[in-house]
Amino acid sequence: MAQETGTGRVKRGMAEMLKGGVIMDVVNAEQAKIAEDAGAVAVMALERVPADIRAQGGVARMSDPDMIEKIKAAV
Repeated sequence: MAQETGTGRVKRGMAEMLKGGVIMDVVNAEQAKIAEDAGAVAVMALERVPADIRAQGGVARMSDPDMIEKIKAAV
């Protein structure tokens, strides 16, 4: 049996898991907890929110790994 990646079944399954929820952009653990309490199904840990990135020249950087760990611990 050949291994497949990104199959239709996987894509439909991911969409089904996220149905009825929202993915929130967060920059700290407090925002992640608020997003979770508000019903977010997932959070994206960002260095800055997209509006701030665009306002400051449009260069996104990798989030601090320590911040990501704090967010994971909070939710």
